[in-house]
Amino acid sequence: MAQTSPEGYRPILRVLHWVTAAALITQLAVGYLLDVDDSGRGRGRGRGRGGEDGGRGRGRGGDDDRLSLFDEPMLWVHLALGLTILALGVTRIVVRRRVGLPPWSPRLGPRARKLQGWTERALLALLIVIPLTGLPLLLGDDDVLPLHIAAHVCFYVALATHLATVVSCRTWPRMVTGRPV
Repeated sequence: MAQTSPEGYRPILRVLHWVTAAALITQLAVGYLLDVDDSGRGRGRGRGRGGEDGGRGRGRGGDDDRLSLFDEPMLWVHLALGLTILALGVTRIVVRRRVGLPPWSPRLGPRARKLQGWTERALLALLIVIPLTGLPLLLGDDDVLPLHIAAHVCFYVALATHLATVVSCRTWPRMVTGRPV
């Protein structure tokens, strides 16, 4: 495994990091745009409650108002972004194994290093889990919805932890400029 330079992350690692961040931000925006219908209600809210059809007449679980890849162009964008994020996640894992990572920043103590290591592993794993649980949802299988939502919650917790560590320890220039801190 080739070692990256001590001054910071190699350009390929930085590019993959920021392309992934941009894809995730775009996917988040598209996902929330998809989640609101004309009434302002989310597509899945209210399922299983009341109504003549047992709450199945609206949202993803109902037959009359089912979102479909063929009816909703934004779903194609969501699908394409999800597959892109999945590919980026796998690519990042492969590239990290081949190129290696720079040595830990001296600003990170042993606890922060351990936390950052676990956080990065979690984020990379979730770049794979979230799109893989999203695919069945697009095909109409709502059984994976709790797992998909749980993966999102885990992602946001891991992301917040990652950002808090990077900002509080002031190690962000390594990923922005590739220079030492």
